[in-house]
Amino acid sequence: MLRKIALAFVVVAVAILAPLSSAQAKVGIVPIPLPRPIPVPPPPPPPGEGWVWVPPVYRTVQRQVWVPPTYRTVYERTWTEPVYQTITENIWIPDRYGWRQLATGQYEWVIIQPGHYQTCTRRVMVSPGGWTYGPRQEVLTPGHYELREVRELVTPGHWEWQGPTPRPEPMPMPQPVPPPPTGGRPPGLEPFTPLWDWPADTKPGRK
Repeated sequence: MLRKIALAFVVVAVAILAPLSSAQAKVGIVPIPLPRPIPVPPPPPPPGEGWVWVPPVYRTVQRQVWVPPTYRTVYERTWTEPVYQTITENIWIPDRYGWRQLATGQYEWVIIQPGHYQTCTRRVMVSPGGWTYGPRQEVLTPGHYELREVRELVTPGHWEWQGPTPRPEPMPMPQPVPPPPTGGRPPGLEPFTPLWDWPADTKPGRK
């Protein structure tokens, strides 16, 4: 009994998975469409019948050409000198005392030099020196002039007339047409004075 039930499950599974596998197989054999190549633009058309394109003409000449220098990056230790700053300021010098011998042979404690301000200059370290590891540019070949062969354009490419008839004259460019002159009052503009509409022979000031 169990064998019959298991066999029935196998048959049902095969019946369900068979269409899926065939569909997957059909999908797998469909070729992937390749992207369309970008079309190359055609050369410019000739101006008309009888015109022939004459390619440009070059010549090879020898000229002095500047060759720039070449460098390479080198990493090495470099000693950086300390940086100092000079400061000028007024400093108070205090009183200076000392022993002085009197005529009687005794000694007394007196001021030898009174206190005063004195201008002094001193150096202050801003950054200490030290070793640094970094890159530097080293010249491999210095810049120089070199004699090289260069292509020089003699005559540029152009269209040339080789037809049986004389060369046709180029069509003239259309000339701009000036706008028609406008006279009188602009449309929609009201006069600024009542003298606008007066006849010319009756305006004030005319005789």
